[in-house]
Amino acid sequence: MKLAQGERVGHWTLQRQIGKGGNGFVWLANDPEGRMAAIKFLNSDHFGKQRETRFRDEIKFLTNETKRPGVLPLIECYVPDISTQEDGPWLATPVAKCFTELELAGVEKLTELVRHIEAVGQTLAKLHAENKWHRDLKPENLFILDGTTPVIGDFGLVDFPGKDANTRDSETLGSRNYTAPELEGDAADAPAGKADVYSLAKTFWVLASGKRYPPPGTLRMDTPELRFSKQCPHPRAGYFDRLLEDGTAYAPSDRPTMQCFAEELSAWLKPQPIGIGRTDLGALARENESIFEVENKTERDRKERIQSAEEILRSFDPVLSKIAMDLSAFVKREIHVEKGAYDLPGKFHFVELFRSVRLVSRSANQVKVTVTANHRFTVSLHSFVQVEALDNDTIRVLVGHLVQPRANGNLLIVWKPWTKEAIRPRSSAQLENESKALGIELLENLGPASREFVEKIRKLQSDPA
Repeated sequence: MKLAQGERVGHWTLQRQIGKGGNGFVWLANDPEGRMAAIKFLNSDHFGKQRETRFRDEIKFLTNETKRPGVLPLIECYVPDISTQEDGPWLATPVAKCFTELELAGVEKLTELVRHIEAVGQTLAKLHAENKWHRDLKPENLFILDGTTPVIGDFGLVDFPGKDANTRDSETLGSRNYTAPELEGDAADAPAGKADVYSLAKTFWVLASGKRYPPPGTLRMDTPELRFSKQCPHPRAGYFDRLLEDGTAYAPSDRPTMQCFAEELSAWLKPQPIGIGRTDLGALARENESIFEVENKTERDRKERIQSAEEILRSFDPVLSKIAMDLSAFVKREIHVEKGAYDLPGKFHFVELFRSVRLVSRSANQVKVTVTANHRFTVSLHSFVQVEALDNDTIRVLVGHLVQPRANGNLLIVWKPWTKEAIRPRSSAQLENESKALGIELLENLGPASREFVEKIRKLQSDPA
């Protein structure tokens, strides 16, 4: 389908091409009364295919929505019975300015941007109430009409009641990183209301940050590079950190409705003053939630790492109980597992280096046997498990047998112990498997450690000096 300047389409005269994409192209045109319009044509390569069906669906949708505020209205359209190179479908809308042509990024423009996104959200909420979904929201599909009114355009992927199904199984809809996860694998049966929320949240982030594309996945407020208030440091931008994290949650059920999303934007535009004589930290807390959330997440992560380390330490309880039982039979008296072996030498501790991995927690259990060699010396055998949580999400496990002589209660030189260690990601199969292997090796080396223990006792008994 070839078009040229000055050509007539209906009662419109084409002036120049102003846009082009994968589906077709847009021409600026005027009518005999001097009205201007943007006329959208479908590329003839798509005639008779799925994209033409969607183009016809878009025309059908816009025909029914022409009077709805917030939707770029349809002025005129043409739909032939059968599309040919010389006779294809087209639709005409008013000339509007795309959001991408506006200067909306940065602190100074945030209020204006919020006003535009709130208006779009309210329009979408009304459409959603009628089970109508856009499914392709992004800055390029939002416009300002008549210089003041935000409107939604490009309904090429719209879904609405009564529409014939034309989305293939396992088909992906929308634009990369704007598209909700549920539309990336099986869009045919996916509920699309929460998908529009996801896409509008990503659109809001892109326009406020001035970035060309949004990052993939959830806009987590505990990640500085993804946090809205980091990208647009307006004094009240912190209100949107939680909104955009929730709006881009992986599961649709975890996202707000479009109505709730729009209402939060409306509330931001109309802040309520704090009454005189009252203390109200709620607004301040919401505005700066990201500050506390980062700290709170750090504490949650610390607790989770400690919990993982404690679970690994507990997994060695059967091994240490078996060692305690064997040593009880060996020394002819009852020996117990000691929880919290704080007298292990520092040489067994994880060493923190400058700007290196940091220790989060350390705990150890042991089985300890002490025998008096003579009036001056005692000798202890420690069979121990030490577990350390590190801040790079790994766990260090150290097992060993240690023979320690003491003179009048003071520690003498530590003979070379037997130790074995592993450092693996927490909650990993590798960590679980290697911990089991370390437990087996600890049991297997109890015999050699016990012999060394006895030899040290005999040596001190025969040569107390």
